[in-house]
Amino acid sequence: MKQLHRLAAAAALAFAGLAGFAASAATVVVDISGAQSINLQGEAGNTVWLVDIGAGTVLNSLDWAVTLNAFAPSSLSEMQLSFGSASGPAFTFAPDVVDGFSGSGSYAGSVDLTGLGIAAGADGELRIEFSEGFKDFGLNVAEGQWTSGSLTFDVSAVPEPASAVLAVLGLSLIGARRLRSAA
Repeated sequence: MKQLHRLAAAAALAFAGLAGFAASAATVVVDISGAQSINLQGEAGNTVWLVDIGAGTVLNSLDWAVTLNAFAPSSLSEMQLSFGSASGPAFTFAPDVVDGFSGSGSYAGSVDLTGLGIAAGADGELRIEFSEGFKDFGLNVAEGQWTSGSLTFDVSAVPEPASAVLAVLGLSLIGARRLRSAA
């Protein structure tokens, strides 16, 4: 019975040690005031920001509350943004997909990103590009302004595997020593 209690205690310690290596959540808020949508995605001239969120950090969700201004003949529904690692795939969305007219509009919402695998690369940078879904004007002419608001990303760090392995190894050695001293 005593040995069972010791094994249970060792298991509890191991679980507690591993819980510390679980991905910890954080919030990253990006003020989008002043960004311009100029060209199609990936073309020169667009507003592009690099935000350091930590190497390998995973994006779990996005909340937004933004005010946009589309210059005629461009429409609010054409304004979009893309985000992802600086060297990998990006997730693209338009805060408004309904308003097919020029002018101002305010939009808010959220999207669950878990399971999409959107993460910062080894450099830790999240790349955010503001672009147009359709090009109305000539190249390098602003078609829209992200007047105010913010993007709020829920992110979690990915623990390095070596740390978790060392924790398990250390806890195993402690458990083995306890078992030997009990025998």
